[in-house]
Amino acid sequence: MKITRYLGYFSLFLILFTFSIFFINLFEKNEVNFPEKNLPLGEIKTFDGNILDINLLKENEFSLLNVWATWCINCKLEHGFLMAKKGEGWNIVGLNYKDDLEKALKWLNQYGNPYSVNLYDQDGTYGFSLGVSGAPETYLLKEDKILQKHIGIMSEKVWKDKFIPLINN
Repeated sequence: MKITRYLGYFSLFLILFTFSIFFINLFEKNEVNFPEKNLPLGEIKTFDGNILDINLLKENEFSLLNVWATWCINCKLEHGFLMAKKGEGWNIVGLNYKDDLEKALKWLNQYGNPYSVNLYDQDGTYGFSLGVSGAPETYLLKEDKILQKHIGIMSEKVWKDKFIPLINN
């Protein structure tokens, strides 16, 4: 009888402790400092079969590298945001990740192409050297340096919180 009562108290304590950890983390503002690093030097082909010319990135002070795929539901959700950034004049490089080239071309035809150049990483080799864990991911580049990485859907909030401070700095 005593053990049952203690198990009940212990369970209640464990539940309250777990919820308090989640509650604290819900309101905690996390600032992620991303260590600046160079883009990987590995060769990566564009959709038309050419090798990416890194000098293309050096023409713009800032640009975005967006990892996307046709199998990625969240990529479709962030697509409107990327189209808006293209409309504002942003240079966005697309990295089609572990996908089928024919499906990717059809997808861009159907939904619009926000990318100045599309890279094709069918087996994920370049993505691995970049540190990609999945799609979507977006990197803020200054020439050929990575200043920031965002895993997940790009939105105006993410843009303002993570990217704009680095751009304005």
